[in-house]
Amino acid sequence: MIVQGKKLQVPKPVLSSKVAKPAAAARSKPARSPVAKTAKPPQRSRDAAATAERILQSAIAEFAQNGYAGARIDAIARGADANMRMLYHYFGSKDALYIRVLEAVFNDIRLQEQRLKLKNMPPLEAMTKLFEFTYSHFAANPRFIRILASENLLEAKYLTRSKRVSTLSSPLLLAIKEALSRGEAEGFFRQGIDPLQLYVSMVALSYFHISNAPTLSHLFGTNLASAQWKMQRRRHATEMMIAFLGFAPAA
Repeated sequence: MIVQGKKLQVPKPVLSSKVAKPAAAARSKPARSPVAKTAKPPQRSRDAAATAERILQSAIAEFAQNGYAGARIDAIARGADANMRMLYHYFGSKDALYIRVLEAVFNDIRLQEQRLKLKNMPPLEAMTKLFEFTYSHFAANPRFIRILASENLLEAKYLTRSKRVSTLSSPLLLAIKEALSRGEAEGFFRQGIDPLQLYVSMVALSYFHISNAPTLSHLFGTNLASAQWKMQRRRHATEMMIAFLGFAPAA
């Protein structure tokens, strides 16, 4: 283009190399079907049971060591790696926890006695087996002895508040009575042995030398806690029990 003798450059139109594409129609996405979730195990329930058991075991140790009056709830919680809120949530109070401890230690010995299945044994074997178990249980569980001693000092104040403990011993006495009856009928045992008297004698022979070992050792200048003395004591106590069962007192 020429204007007044000057040639003017006409700018060329700029052509875009990219052609605008029409907007795509919105595409509807197919709805996703919900994925079924795998059922998880009741972890919380298992954790709660484990926590309660830890608290109970810590309480057994604390009450055995310090008795009811001296036992501290905060020490029990620390020993169980729990907090006070959890302890009171599971057991309610110190009294309730102590009663649960009593139930636990008595339930333990009663369950093990039932597993002996005395009725399946000859009479003398059954009574010897029961005595050997009783003797071994007290020897292996000094905490049980301490808890018993503590509760006896309280005159069974808390034991009598348990509805479970009193029913736990009935099967044991029935098993002893049945074995004694068979022994009498077969001529192995003397007549008229009282089941409760016999069991109390078994406990006394299994218990006294352990609970009084420190004082007896000092008084008689003999270490009642030594392995040799305990082996001799076990043999002596077993011989006494067997001799009593077959001994017929003079009329």
